[in-house]
Amino acid sequence: MNDFPRPWRHRGASILIVSVGLAVGLTPSCRRLEERVAITEKREASDYEAPSKLFAYSQQRFGDERLRWTLPSGWAQAERSQMRPLNLRFGPNQEGECYLSMLPGGAGGTAANVNRWRKQMGAEPLSDAEIEALPEQMLMGIPGVRVGIDGAYTPVGAAAPLPDQRMIGIVATMGDVGLFVKMVGPRGLVAANESAFDEFVKSLELRMPSGM
Repeated sequence: MNDFPRPWRHRGASILIVSVGLAVGLTPSCRRLEERVAITEKREASDYEAPSKLFAYSQQRFGDERLRWTLPSGWAQAERSQMRPLNLRFGPNQEGECYLSMLPGGAGGTAANVNRWRKQMGAEPLSDAEIEALPEQMLMGIPGVRVGIDGAYTPVGAAAPLPDQRMIGIVATMGDVGLFVKMVGPRGLVAANESAFDEFVKSLELRMPSGM
């Protein structure tokens, strides 16, 4: 974890008493001028702290012009959030969802994320050996692993799981940033849109600034 600078603070008024002894001239009398100066300084306390960019939107972290993709036919863009800089919906009632996440630190790594997704689907966790055997798929030029899970999906914050769902996702790592694309929805709907998902993933492009 990075150590961020602590916010600069002032602790109310401060009174500084300065005694200054000034020797003026070099005459035989060696006169000494002693001056006492009282300086009163008052500053308001500041609670300012620069906002964290850990979960910044893609356009804040990379710029709108750097993240490119092709929207599959029949899909629609949904409202994005800090956790979903790219958020899409599909299906007759927009019941299918597909989104991109970029999380600093990798959110625990490949195994942790795969098993977190499996838990959301009511599935048992995979062993390290099973995760190593998962098929590979590229995500924005970065090697990743692909998962496909059937089960009862429990969205974050939901009170009850949704039955007969399917999830397809890709986990990749770019430096210290975890890249995730996940599609989830009714099993038949997701199966019908799997090719569209793959084309969407292929179209994703992150154009990094020159020199990086």
